[in-house]
Amino acid sequence: MIRKFKSSDLATILGIEKEAFPKSPYNRFIFLYYAHIYPDSFLVSLYKDPETGLKKIGGYIIFYPQGHIVSIAVDPAYRRRGIGTELVEEVLKRTKGTARVEVRESNEVAKKFYTQLGFTLQTVIPEYYGDEDALVMVRNRYE
Repeated sequence: MIRKFKSSDLATILGIEKEAFPKSPYNRFIFLYYAHIYPDSFLVSLYKDPETGLKKIGGYIIFYPQGHIVSIAVDPAYRRRGIGTELVEEVLKRTKGTARVEVRESNEVAKKFYTQLGFTLQTVIPEYYGDEDALVMVRNRYE
């Protein structure tokens, strides 16, 4: 199940962020900014924990309304269960199949993930991450 971010989600989102991006995690103010400015574009994925039966946050995605994915992360304990795919597919549904994302050149997992979802390389931004180039990957509804 996917729903809009709630302020009560913040602690869980910060934990997922720290695990997913240990070098440069977003802080609480960045998440609150996006929740305020783009409330319909900050989504969380809920899943039913098989052990407890309770719904938990498995990941989140933030995107601009035109489809530019700002950030996506899935709890490392729940990766490879379709949560990331579900989140990106929700963006594609809301943007009629058009989206864009920047990916670290060395991030083979992310490159494969987006390629499997129909994204293609558009361009490279040198030193986007300071020490590394970014690959700009796009998915257009016409491709």
